Amino acid sequence: MFASYPPPFLARIGLTDTLELRLGSDVRISSQADGVTTQGWADTSVALRYRLQELDDKTNTAGMALQLEQGLPTGSAAFRADGGRTALKFAYERALPDNMSIGVMPGVVRQRNADGAWFVAPSLAITLGKNWTPVFRTTAEIVAPQITSTANGGKVATANLGATYRLTEMFELEVGYARGLTKNTPDHSAVVGLNIKL
Repeated sequence: MFASYPPPFLARIGLTDTLELRLGSDVRISSQADGVTTQGWADTSVALRYRLQELDDKTNTAGMALQLEQGLPTGSAAFRADGGRTALKFAYERALPDNMSIGVMPGVVRQRNADGAWFVAPSLAITLGKNWTPVFRTTAEIVAPQITSTANGGKVATANLGATYRLTEMFELEVGYARGLTKNTPDHSAVVGLNIKL
């Protein structure tokens, strides 16, 4: 079991009409495996997201963006990505009937393994979302943040269910549950987070 508390946060800061700065962290983590509980602080991540094309369901225009992420090794030793983690992702989203959408985000990550050697691996996320009201949205997704060999930590993948509720134009509440799909992934994880748009 994996849990995060206080709630994770994601701050989104618009720099221009097409460029966004993102700051995020899981804050405090508690992980339980084989009867042993490990607690500590999570790393912080910084990302730049450049919108190539804005999603428009009225014209059937897909949304596309490039996102460059850098993990900062600020967390506790048990949860710290040694030397940080760099990821480059391409986000593609298209509107579907009945206020639904589908998104695909392939990417590539660079980080260190347990021996301290750098490795590069692909990543992939596929998301199906539905807007129930103007402020309430649910998602179902398959997320594989790293697809690599056992020597580099193995394949990590989860099946996720989530929901967001927009409290105001600035604040959004997020809840989620993830089920591990590989032996290298925690069996279960749950999160309640706060997204801030500046």
